[in-house]
Amino acid sequence: MRENTVVTVQESNMRIIAGEFKGIQLRVGHGPFYRPTAQIVRGSIFDTISPEIKGATFCDLFAGSGAVGIEALSRGAQKVTFVEQDRRVLRALRSNLSKCGIGRDRAEVKIGDVFRFINRITRKGEFYDFIFADPPYTANVAQKVLSAFEAAGKQVCETLIIEHGEPIYLSEDSCYELKQTKRFGQIHVSYFSFKGGR
Repeated sequence: MRENTVVTVQESNMRIIAGEFKGIQLRVGHGPFYRPTAQIVRGSIFDTISPEIKGATFCDLFAGSGAVGIEALSRGAQKVTFVEQDRRVLRALRSNLSKCGIGRDRAEVKIGDVFRFINRITRKGEFYDFIFADPPYTANVAQKVLSAFEAAGKQVCETLIIEHGEPIYLSEDSCYELKQTKRFGQIHVSYFSFKGGR
């Protein structure tokens, strides 16, 4: 994969782009840190991982109203776990799942802190094909997310995808490697894999 591809963000849209739920308008959440992933960014993410999304397990961290995870289900993911702690935004997430007719057999909603969730799945040895994280751009949370996965020291996913504002960096002895970073104006999307695989 090539690093540092630059694309300009022109719009943000809360419709599902492709697949089973294409065109469905999603409810927008509200909260102090709520910032939905722009349509062009979502489209790029799924264009990048499209060969592997069908039948995959997907985890959407800082899920907000669920646009990214629902897009994954729309394009054929087997199951998505949504992790969100803001209850105001959770109402929008549950409404969007209901609107798309997505049941508990395909979607699991976890209410709580992302870092505790990372610790729990590491302890239990849970594994996802893809984990996507879109943390708040404040206080360099994206770097803390990447560091939490590094500190876990175990492979919990095939591909880790992080959306971030400021650049983020792997530690010198990291168990992850950067595969690709794409830029959309001030937004970055970085793709990481665990060294050595399962």
